[in-house]
Formats: sequence, structure tokens, C-alpha cells
Amino acid sequence: MSESPKRVAFSPGEFAALFGKSQTWGYRQIYAGKVKTITQHGRILIPAADVERILAEAGIYNGEKKRVAKVVSKAELWKRLVAATKGAQRNDGKPKRSATLARLRPATAKDGKGAKTRFKKP
Repeated sequence: MSESPKRVAFSPGEFAALFGKSQTWGYRQIYAGKVKTITQHGRILIPAADVERILAEAGIYNGEKKRVAKVVSKAELWKRLVAATKGAQRNDGKPKRSATLARLRPATAKDGKGAKTRFKKP
């Protein structure tokens, strides 16, 4: 029996099957720019050399789990927001004034009624 010729290119589905993934995964790798393609003659093909490059760059699994970022629930985020808001209040329970409002001082109306309050720059 003669030996079958070595593949020189793979379709996205065949490429993904080599890695045990779905065809969609193969297309995602292409569109993300992680894989070089041949797009002539109406088909998308991935060169076998690129498959070998990916395998050569792959790390060796040593049995350790990768560190994953901690997922914080919405409830925890709200607790943090409320705590930060409470910390931003003054001792008398009123919220702190912004720097712009701190520069302004209230001035009563000149007509003597005093009911209207306007802000003037000092």
C-alpha cells in the first residue's frame, strides 16, 4: 500500500476538528487574526504549516489550574457602592459638597424677601 499524501491545507471545519473544537471556533480563530488563511478560488483554507506553528507554540499542560479572575455578583457591587457612598458623607449625615459648590456661597435676594436664594462667586 502506498502512503497517502500529506495534507497541505485544511478547511475551517477540518482545522477545528484537529483541535477537538466546533467549526465556529475555527472561524473565530480566522476572524481574530490568530490563523493565516488562503482565500483564493472561493474557499477559505488554513495551511498545514500554520497548524504546526500553533502546535509548536502551545504550552505544556502540567496539571495546574489557571488563575481565573474572581467573578463579583451584582449584589456585592451594590454593597461596595453603598459603602463608598456612606464613606463620602460628612459626620452630620449630609453628603460632601463638590469643589465647585464649595467655592460658591449662598446670597439672599436684594429685594429683602429672603425666600429666593441665589449663588454668587465670592
